[in-house]
Amino acid sequence: MRLSEAAVRGFAKHESFFPRYGWFRKAYAAAAEDPRIFTREDAPIRIGVGKNMVNAIRFWGLAAKLIDEDPQKAKLRSLNIRPTPLGHSLLGATGWDPYVEDPGTLWLLHWLMLAPPCLIPVWWIAFNDFSAVEFTVPTMEDAVFAGLEKGSDWKPPKASSVEKDISVLLRTYGSQSRRSQDLIYCPLRELSLIGSSSSNDRYRFKTGPKPTLPSEVVAYAALDYIRRTRTDGDNISIEHLAYRPGSPGRAFKLREAELAAALEPTVEHNRDISLVTRKGASQLVWWDAPEKIGEDVLDEYYYRIWHGPDVDIRQALDAAGHQIRDKPLAEILSAVDDPQPMVAARHSAQRDTLRVFARRYVASAEEVEVAGPFSSHDGEVLLVADADGSPPRVSQSGPAPKPVVAALPKDLSDLETAAREIYALSIALQNLTVQEDRVARLQLEERLMRARVVLENVLIASFGADSCRWTLLQGGGTEEVELAPGRGSAALSDAADFAYSDTPLLQNEMLNSNSLTSNGKRARKMLMEAMVKHGDREDLGFSGFGPEVAMYRACLKSTGLHRRGPDRTLGFRQPTEESWQPAWKLLVDQFERAVNERVNLKDVHAVLRSPPVGMKAGAVPVFIIAGLIVFRDEIAIYEYGVFRPSLTPDLPERMAHHPGHFTISSPPTAE
Repeated sequence: MRLSEAAVRGFAKHESFFPRYGWFRKAYAAAAEDPRIFTREDAPIRIGVGKNMVNAIRFWGLAAKLIDEDPQKAKLRSLNIRPTPLGHSLLGATGWDPYVEDPGTLWLLHWLMLAPPCLIPVWWIAFNDFSAVEFTVPTMEDAVFAGLEKGSDWKPPKASSVEKDISVLLRTYGSQSRRSQDLIYCPLRELSLIGSSSSNDRYRFKTGPKPTLPSEVVAYAALDYIRRTRTDGDNISIEHLAYRPGSPGRAFKLREAELAAALEPTVEHNRDISLVTRKGASQLVWWDAPEKIGEDVLDEYYYRIWHGPDVDIRQALDAAGHQIRDKPLAEILSAVDDPQPMVAARHSAQRDTLRVFARRYVASAEEVEVAGPFSSHDGEVLLVADADGSPPRVSQSGPAPKPVVAALPKDLSDLETAAREIYALSIALQNLTVQEDRVARLQLEERLMRARVVLENVLIASFGADSCRWTLLQGGGTEEVELAPGRGSAALSDAADFAYSDTPLLQNEMLNSNSLTSNGKRARKMLMEAMVKHGDREDLGFSGFGPEVAMYRACLKSTGLHRRGPDRTLGFRQPTEESWQPAWKLLVDQFERAVNERVNLKDVHAVLRSPPVGMKAGAVPVFIIAGLIVFRDEIAIYEYGVFRPSLTPDLPERMAHHPGHFTISSPPTAE
């Protein structure tokens, strides 16, 4: 948006007065009582201010769009001022905030003064076209004249007029204004949008989240911006709302993520707007006229602020707090947070195998059962949530235990406070009386959302890499190996190095995974069928560059599992690639065991998927089929106990999906 589209040419129309306490209401009330008041000779007496202040009050009322000129009587200068509909809604006798007592109203007025048509072009440039965070008055003046030249074809103003507009800007918003009376008389300085820098002649715009800025005002500003700019369609990107000249992000000095976070509480409670992500971009979507939604948002906000709930929220929270008083922190954290799995980044990159650790909260005295070999995770992180400082005991199943890491935080005080607050709020919200009181419910839900943001930050601080003692648990938790925290997931990578020392290198993500995509399953099926039917052909008869070819080359050809023998014939053989030797030995051990007893194929899977080999579920069936072909004379296959005389092309797919239905053993003897 260009300056000439957003603003009306005018400079220093405020008589060098910043908007003082009560002036916005005076402007509205005077116009509501007498549309000719501002041109009457006795206006100073009736309004109770000096003559220049009368003009300033009129200007600030117009600038904030609380009053305007009657277009039907514009030529009759004595009959041209009237309250706007928004002025009535906000400052009328039964208005939202007739005495401008709520901080949200100040933010609303700030937005309205910058919204098109802006009557203070210098301010519009300062908030929208001026990119510097820290500045001096001269640099601001230079930016204003540059903005005027670039954004309009107006006649340049006098330098003194621009100086006055900048002076009033700093005295209006500067939280540390150099004039002591400004601190007393100007309400908008409470917004602290501009602060003093360490140097006496420097100022800075204060960017980032604003504690007193209500979500509803941000939502209204976004909808008002959409209306005023006549945005087509039913959606707009958050990036647009954050960074375009004239946008709420510029006015409130909020970056994209901060603007989205500010919108979330309102979006959660309003069915007519939503935040969605499309093609990687966050967007605000609306399903009704933006001006109607915006008015409803403000109406609901002020109703909640002034009328309040009939329910005693404090009592409901106290009761909830008493209810959870004796619950251990680990139980509370498990109820309010679901920690996401964590990747051992360095180990995964070096070994070409993604190692993912599940995470959960436990108490130090807890007996913990850890998942077995068929878990989708390669290990587990136990987030120890008590002050005991000792790791829990663990019981593990499977051929070899997957790595278990205990994270023992140094300080849990902030975490306990944040978690118990969320749990208490959640319980209070389940109270039937609260559920029936819309205002109480909205207040608690808003507090809950804010508390979740706090908890997220505290969790990072409490269980961060440098905030914990990390130990690898062995021997049921009786033995501990200290892990260096390092950066990020360094401790988990060390644990994975220790546990998965014999993992074969397999450079194919599609196959080297526990969960194959539909394309991956199709390609693996083609590969296993070709292994059975075309083991004597070059590249198993494949051509081109399809996913089955990539799987073949990564898992069979480059490893030496499929190669020419001494007699130059193609076939399946012991792998030549060094990293595959431990896995092959493990498989041969299972075949040797099968000579004397029947071995369930699911047990073979378990051994290969467990440490120290730790193969992924997608690759295990291909590896086993290669081994069965190599040992086809010594090992027989039984499906549901029934002998299968040969490895036919239809078997590998069933063996991959239902290994428990198959056993291997020596061939039956002829009677």
